[in-house]
Amino acid sequence: MRRPHTVRYKINSRVIRRQSLSFIVPLALLLALVFTLAACGTNTTTGAGSTPTSAPTSAPTSAPTRGATTAPGKTTNGCPTSAVVNPPQKTPNVTLHMGNSNSTAIAHTGDLIEVQLPFGHQWSGPTTSQGTLELQSPSGYASSTLKVCIWQFIAQGTGASKLSFTGRPICAAGQLCPQYILNVPFTIEVK
Repeated sequence: MRRPHTVRYKINSRVIRRQSLSFIVPLALLLALVFTLAACGTNTTTGAGSTPTSAPTSAPTSAPTRGATTAPGKTTNGCPTSAVVNPPQKTPNVTLHMGNSNSTAIAHTGDLIEVQLPFGHQWSGPTTSQGTLELQSPSGYASSTLKVCIWQFIAQGTGASKLSFTGRPICAAGQLCPQYILNVPFTIEVK
């Protein structure tokens, strides 16, 4: 068997040996491969490589519940409260939908502002009054006729207020779940 090639240097009466690169380079490549493969561990729940499922678009088949998971074979509408109000409490002066997000809506003092977000996502939104907007109760309730979650606010005073809502997937327990968060912001200018 061939001996590894060594080079000897004499510095200050001490001999220093240097192994050739033929041993160090393969070791470095092997370590890089091991660390790369270690990062590809098994994840049995969810991950970036999981197959996304589409959000349900039909009406819910059971009463809404709080939380992201549902019982097997049942669906929820995704509203944060289980209150169902039919017909709506009052007719709003300003109605905001997902299509109005990232824009400014104009309202006047005393106006009823309603935010409608579609079933099929687990929605969360303001739980207290925001700036000049007074939150009405119940907040985030389900409208089974419109198939939306509704938040209502009364404009109290003048100025700009921001409302921020987030939507997450509704996932069945033990199933793959898409990984996303919808950010739905609104700005309301009260004059």
